[in-house]
This record gives sequence, structure tokens and C-alpha cells, in this order.
Amino acid sequence: MNRQRVKAIAKKEITHVIRDPRSLGMGLAIPVLLLVLFGYGLSLNVDNVPLAVWDQSNTLTSRDLIRDFTNSEAFQPAGVCYSQRDTEDIIQSGQATAVLVIPPDFEEKIARHEPAIVQLLVDGSDSNTARLSIMYADGITKNAVQTAAMSIITAYNPAMDTTWSIIPGLIAIILNVIAAMLTSLCVAREWENGTMEQLISTPMRRGEFLIGKLVPYYIIGVIDLIIAVLMALFLFGVPLNGSLLALAGVSGMFIFTTLSVGILISTAAKSQLLASQLALVITFLPGFILSGFVYDIKAMPAVVQAITKLIPATYFVSLLRTIFLKGTWGAAPTKELLFLTLFAVVVLAMTMKKLKLNLDGR
Repeated sequence: MNRQRVKAIAKKEITHVIRDPRSLGMGLAIPVLLLVLFGYGLSLNVDNVPLAVWDQSNTLTSRDLIRDFTNSEAFQPAGVCYSQRDTEDIIQSGQATAVLVIPPDFEEKIARHEPAIVQLLVDGSDSNTARLSIMYADGITKNAVQTAAMSIITAYNPAMDTTWSIIPGLIAIILNVIAAMLTSLCVAREWENGTMEQLISTPMRRGEFLIGKLVPYYIIGVIDLIIAVLMALFLFGVPLNGSLLALAGVSGMFIFTTLSVGILISTAAKSQLLASQLALVITFLPGFILSGFVYDIKAMPAVVQAITKLIPATYFVSLLRTIFLKGTWGAAPTKELLFLTLFAVVVLAMTMKKLKLNLDGR
């Protein structure tokens, strides 16, 4: 081994890295980003679960029990119910994840040292949150009142099957990664292969260029969606309680949104390696960790929760669980769909501004 040659090659590589600020930035930023995401984003604990209350007893004993719930770190107040219909509506709308129902004879049974049954209605569309909420609620109830017991009703996922909540989220993650990774290479490939000059020499416009690039990958995304939905229904047995038309519309918009992110990355990077790295960091990691697919968003710090609102996969995971398990549509899903639409429009506008069809690429 020639030490001089090794030293010369090492010096050359150091110079190359210093002169390539994008690669240097990626090399330094990725470890920091991963540490921040995994350090602050990963948590299997459940905190601040939105809890509504229907207190039919309205006594000092029942209010003490409610106070024990709201003073714990596991639950936070999310409203008051006055009827069975209210409890169903507040769960269905997503305003509350759980509803504590206290019967009218609660204080009388406690006074007579008889078993007093309180009811917990839980949204089972996120099975991990539901399971831990039940465990926390049961512990709080038994610690507060020794003779009290809890009756559990799980909405939308009675068997607490984790597959029912994981598969819709997994569909979102798959579409998120596939769509972004595919389009993140399409423009960069033209520059690297030297074929961009041929395209520039034609009278093609930027809009035509982008649409031509997006259409094939959009078709691939739709095929992936069909395969994933069929597998969810017939292989994993996940019910589709909502409209097939709503599923198609929401998924189509998300595919378009993710493709837009990918082509923006490809336009900005002009290097397939860098584009693929950026696509992984920008789409897969935040989508997997911060979308609510596996880890409860409410258990994350406030700053990280704010970041999750900027991730399209967060809204798509919620929309898919709503369509598959709840089968309902309300104000919350409408807002989430509007965000996806707005996000796609903004990203495409940024791409149009960034894309310059001239030889110097500026």
C-alpha cells in the first residue's frame, strides 16, 4: 500500500466533499434529523387522549372521578355529552377519542359498597391508542373507587384487531414512498444521461413537461392502490365501511400530492443519488414516524405535533382510517382533503418556478 497515493485520494475526496455543499449538507443533516425524529417522535406511550364525559350521576363522587381522569397525564378534557347520541357523534367526528359514561346510580351504589359500573366508549380505529386508553382508564377508576368497575365499548374495531388500524396506515406509507421515490429520479435522470438537452431543443413548455412526467407514475400509483386495497379487503380482512368513491378520490389526490413532492425534489437535485436520498428523508421517514401510522401524535411534544401538520401522510392516514373503519364523512375529513389539495397546488407551483428548460439549468 502506497501511503502517498492513499493520502492523495483522501485529499481529493475531502476537496470534492467541501466543494459539493449539497452532499456535505446531506451527510451532516441526515444523522441529526434521524436523531431528532427518533428521539422526539418515537413514543409508544399515550398522553393527552381527548376524553369527553357523560355524567348522568352529577354528584360529588362522580365529579371526583372525572377530576381524577382529567388531572392525569393520560387524558385531557374534550367536551361534555348529554345523551347517547352525543357520545356517538363526538367519537365519530374525532373530537374525542374516548367517552366516560357515569350511570345515574353511581354514588348510591358506591355508598352501599355495591359494584358500580362506569362505561368507557373508545374509538378503536387506532388500536394502540385505544388499548392503552382502556388500560389507563381502568387503573384510574380502580384507584379512585375501590368498588367501581369499567365496562368497555370499542367503536369501529370491536375486536381490537391491530391489523384493522395498521393496514390503512400502511397503504398510506406505501403510496407515499413509491410515488415520491419514482418521480424523484425522473428529471434528475434526464440531466445525468444528457438527454435534457434534446428535450430543451423542442418547443415543449414546462407544464407539458411536468404532466408528461407525472402521468405514467400516476398510473403506477393507481395500480399500487388497487392492489393494496384488494389485499386489505381479501387478504387481511379489513372492512371497508365507507364509500369506494371517497376512497378513490382521497387516494387519487394523495398520489398526486406525493408525485408533486417527488418531481420537485428531482427538479431541485439534478442528481439521482441525491434525489433518492432527499425523497427518503422528506417522505418516508416523516411519513412513517410522524404521521400517526404507528405512534400516537398526541404523545409527541408540541413542537413535533406542529411538524406533523405539515406532512401530507398525516392527513391521508387519518382519512383512510375514517373511510375504512368509521365509514363516515364530516368536517374533519373535508379539511384534511382540502389540505392535500392545497399542498399539491403549492408544490407544483414551486416546481414550475424551479424548472428552467435551458441548457445551464438556471
